[in-house]
Amino acid sequence: MLFANPTAQSGRGEEHLARAQALLAAAGVPHRFVATAPEGGTVALVTRAIDDDEARVVLAMGGDGTFAEVAKGVLASRHAPEVALGVLPTGTANDQAKSFGMDTGADALATNVAIAAAGRVAAIDAGRIESLTRDERLLQRELFFDSASVGFGASALATRNRDRELVGKIPLVGLVYRDMLVYAGAVARKFVESYVADVKFDLEVDIDGRPYTFASLFDVVIKNTRVFGGEWVLDPTARPDDGMFELVPIRGRIDLTSKLVASLRHLPVDGDLLRELGLEHSEPIRGRRFVLTVAAPGSAGLPHAQIDGEELTAGDRYRIEVLPRCLNVIIPERRP
Repeated sequence: MLFANPTAQSGRGEEHLARAQALLAAAGVPHRFVATAPEGGTVALVTRAIDDDEARVVLAMGGDGTFAEVAKGVLASRHAPEVALGVLPTGTANDQAKSFGMDTGADALATNVAIAAAGRVAAIDAGRIESLTRDERLLQRELFFDSASVGFGASALATRNRDRELVGKIPLVGLVYRDMLVYAGAVARKFVESYVADVKFDLEVDIDGRPYTFASLFDVVIKNTRVFGGEWVLDPTARPDDGMFELVPIRGRIDLTSKLVASLRHLPVDGDLLRELGLEHSEPIRGRRFVLTVAAPGSAGLPHAQIDGEELTAGDRYRIEVLPRCLNVIIPERRP
């Protein structure tokens, strides 16, 4: 079963879908196409395809959001251990696919269809996150597969989403100002605004029973896969199948800049060198269970939160647990 959004990427999704189906047919892979549904409806479609239609291989064509929804559908089914999830990454960041060592975009469709047809399966971790009020009232519970974050990055994502809605209402502008360009514009605007508005927050974290305290954080990221934001590797030792997540605290604009320079995956710079130059560079902390408590939110209120590029209801506290090796994914023969 191939799940994709034919209207994605300003209509180019339909062209990419047709090519993917032709490549699957040429590779001798029988399949049926199912269009993704809005408002999280794809999850139920995937579960139904597995439980009712007996699909045992599902392909997610699109970005990290499509991967996450299809993966949730797999894990919600009664037959998750028997199902393999393949990836045809044609989205914006494609953190999942890049972390598996895959090329991305429409130009890589032939290669990625061949990977899906080869069917080499590995089990990867997932995460369960709960957003809570200070008195432990549950606001939202979700699964995630790539990353969760609280702070600047999630705020930029929320701004991107608002911008995308506005741009979509302006004729022709949406054809030019879209995808990564919209996100880059949102990040730049929030970065400038951070010099004026208080965006920092204090955080208390319990990681596997060990307490940590962070004052005046700019952002905090909890990672499963290696690649972040499409182009950065915040922790080169991270693996999606080791039963561990990495918490990456970002203390301010200098720390953020240092990380972006040091972790650019195509041109990494040694963190020790940056420290010698006076650039702070906080290190990741590994764990299996995390409890994050926002101790002193800034004047703007609770910081934003996100999972896998989707907004998450902001809370005073977040509980995160690794679900080890629960999702079977089709990957290349070689990967990082």
